[in-house]
Amino acid sequence: MELTSRKNDIVRRFRELSRDKKLRDAQGAFVAEGDHLCKEAVQSSLEISFALVTERALKKYPAAQELIAAAKGYAVISEDIAEYISDTKAPQGLFAEIRRSAAAQMPSGKLVMLDGVQDPGNVGTIIRTAEALGIKAVLLSPACADVYSPKTLRASMGSVFRLPCITCDIPQMIATLRSDGYSVYGSMLDEAAQRLGDISFPDKSAVVIGSEGSGISDATASACTGGLYIPISGAESLNAAAAASIILWELSK
Repeated sequence: MELTSRKNDIVRRFRELSRDKKLRDAQGAFVAEGDHLCKEAVQSSLEISFALVTERALKKYPAAQELIAAAKGYAVISEDIAEYISDTKAPQGLFAEIRRSAAAQMPSGKLVMLDGVQDPGNVGTIIRTAEALGIKAVLLSPACADVYSPKTLRASMGSVFRLPCITCDIPQMIATLRSDGYSVYGSMLDEAAQRLGDISFPDKSAVVIGSEGSGISDATASACTGGLYIPISGAESLNAAAAASIILWELSK
């Protein structure tokens, strides 16, 4: 039987989870959409509570059958309902409600910290880059874009499913890391800081990327071991994701 009513409880739940961070936090769940993310979800260790698929998706995407097999329950939906739920202009017709994992344990090794990075595309891209370069975890301030928002999930390309992403008080976490022997460097537009490329990062290192508009907070800067800057010419600054990619490449060496 195909779900065609926008008033259906399941349909309403998927739409609300996609749009409401408070509901995602309260329920400990989020929605992944599309062929790639649903495939990544199936391959992860996360629990898929429910799946919604269109008839077209069942015929077009092998991941749709895999998603149904992995989910605890599923329903077929109309194309109209897929458009109603979707956060995109051209939905592929696959949706998965996923249970968030228990609080991640802090791994040892090189870390990236995000202080007020509010653009979900930047947050997702940084998470994806961090996984690709072997960074062990991403620590985010509460002011950052939600890791489980549709735009962040898409930008991360599934890295959110695998890399620990921990929301915390950044200055307090820096103090904790430093007491454990970490060196923590805050990125800043200040040539009085250390030049990236001149720093030899120890194994226990973390870098802090600040918000797109104002950089890292004064409290975060004061908590850090020191600062670093990227020498650039011809532009005033780099956006958070571009800066993070350059810094994480150096950190990963």
